[in-house]
Amino acid sequence: MSARKGAWFCPDTSKVRANGGTCSALGCWYYVANYWAEFSGDGIYGYNGTTLGSAEFFIEVKFSGGSSTSKPFQFESTRGTKQVRASGERLYFSTAHPEGYPVSGGSTYQTWSGGPYGAGALVNCFGSGGYNAYEGTVAHAGIAHQFNWTDPSSSYPGRWYTFVKSPKFHRNSAGAYNLDDPPQLGSAWYGSGWSPS
Repeated sequence: MSARKGAWFCPDTSKVRANGGTCSALGCWYYVANYWAEFSGDGIYGYNGTTLGSAEFFIEVKFSGGSSTSKPFQFESTRGTKQVRASGERLYFSTAHPEGYPVSGGSTYQTWSGGPYGAGALVNCFGSGGYNAYEGTVAHAGIAHQFNWTDPSSSYPGRWYTFVKSPKFHRNSAGAYNLDDPPQLGSAWYGSGWSPS
């Protein structure tokens, strides 16, 4: 801990991931139904040798035809936050873009912000409606979700962030998008870090 310099975000190695999902160090996507996936994840963040808090993330993604809804789109920290921001964007997956790429020139990109929040507050990003978007032509669809947050203390500047991309939803001949069991993820589907602004 004492050797850490600047801001950091690390997986919480004390957490045990449940079986049946597609998992990373950050968390897991779970199959609920052929149109519905859930993500549960967490991590610990801090600055230099100081651990500031533990953050948890929860997302439900549902498709109805080409319409997608990410709700709830939730963030929670054991430490208060000055501001929480979130973004959502529809993606397509292809051989050229196994990591996922924005659809429609980025027209589905949306942002949200709120705060301040006390320690342990459950933040519903995008409010009660969640992140909603429509794109009904791509063969393999997904959604990029990002959280970022700032600390109330000026001693710990900048923004911590985490991004999580949804599993692939595959378009069938009727125009519905269906999920594999277990969920199939693209490459580079999660990440975290810190930004100075």
